[in-house]
Order: sequence, then structure tokens, then C-alpha cells
Amino acid sequence: MRTKILLTILFGLFLLSSAASAQAPAVIYDPVRVAPEKNFTDDDEELVKTGVLPKIRDRWSDDSSCDGGNLNVIGAVDGSFTKKGAAQQAIVYEMCQTGNGLANDGIAIFENGKIVAHFVAEGGWNVDVARLADIDKNGFDEIAIETSGGMHQGYTGSSTNVIEVSPASVKSLGTFLVNSNQCERQKPDTFCDRSYKITVKPGTKPTFSSQKYINKGDDETPKWVASGRSQPAKTIAGVNIKYIIVK
Repeated sequence: MRTKILLTILFGLFLLSSAASAQAPAVIYDPVRVAPEKNFTDDDEELVKTGVLPKIRDRWSDDSSCDGGNLNVIGAVDGSFTKKGAAQQAIVYEMCQTGNGLANDGIAIFENGKIVAHFVAEGGWNVDVARLADIDKNGFDEIAIETSGGMHQGYTGSSTNVIEVSPASVKSLGTFLVNSNQCERQKPDTFCDRSYKITVKPGTKPTFSSQKYINKGDDETPKWVASGRSQPAKTIAGVNIKYIIVK
């Protein structure tokens, strides 16, 4: 009898632990995480060259640098992006750079080696890609794309855009600052190297949080130290990357 009661209690605790774990915040960006230098394969590059490039080679024909010769794969992630339970791959690529922090970008969703969704945008210098496991509980995984803003008078910064892709459109769930050397209270010729850990609590209305970090090291050997308390993450105002479907 005692054994049965003990097993019942342990099983109940296991269920509670599993439920709590399922609701634990997911990390979107972490300044102390060492990202891999490359998160795509040679096969991914070949897939883009054979499946993507023929469809967009002439899209920016007025720019000779955008004929495919400068095509660059940013990253590839696996998940279920446009169909529930499907084994798909999202590949984010850069067709060409058009200015300081500006580029013609694209994202293609593949399933069984074939494109099922494809979009392009006049955006920024994308530098990293991550998959988020269905943070809004609708059965589809999301994608976080980190974008660099280039350098302007010595100041640099980057943001991450959390998007959800459907066969017909791309929806942003928020764009958040993740790194900047521009001081919050701007003074001439001063720099404040700061970064932000962005997390999200999954739910039908995901809740995003931001934890500030200060670099106590230097540019070559950064030492990120948490500063203050975690705050609600605010999406960057005025950022609206328009993705256009490629048919």
C-alpha cells in the first residue's frame, strides 16, 4: 500500500515537473553562448544554388553585384514551419549586399528537397539563424534571424527578428535589440558595449523578456556580466522588413 502511494506521489511530481519544464522560457539570444561558425552544410549551399537561385537570378537585374555571384548562405535550421508535424528545413540566404548594413535577403522552406515557401526582402546583413519550437502554441515553429546594422560613425549594433512563415506570408512576432556599443544616454565619442539576453515564455500570446549584459572585457575577449533585472522586451519601433513571396 505504501509503495503504491509513493509511486503515485512520484508520478504526480513527474507530471508537475514536466508541465513546468514545458512552460520554461526559451532562449532566443544569449551573449554568453558561443555560436558555431557555420550552421549549414555544403549540401545546403548546393540546394540554394540549384533550387533558389534560378528563381531569383534576375530579380535585381539592375544591380550587377546581385546576379548570384555573391550568393551567401547565412544558416539552415530544421523544424515544422509551414505544415504541422512536417520535417522541413529553413534556409536563410543573402543574395548581395547593397550598402552599409543593407542587403537583398531571402528565406526558403524546403520539404523533401523541394521548396514549399520562398520569400525575399530588402533587409539587412543577416548573421545568424535559430529555430524556436512553436512559441505561440499554434503547431508551427518560428525562426529567429539576427541582423547586423553595420557601422555608423563607429557605432555598431544588431537585432533579432522572430518570424513565423506560412506558405503565403511572413509574420514578425517582434524585433529586439541584442547588441550595441552606443550608450543609452548618448554622448559624443563615447561607447558602451552592451548586449541583451532575449528569452520568451511560450503561450498563445508569447511573453518576451530582456536581460541586459555589460562587457567587462574587451573586443577580442569579451566578458559579459548581467546588469540589473530582467525586463519586458520591447520591439524596436519602425522596423518593418517586408517579405515578398517568390512564385
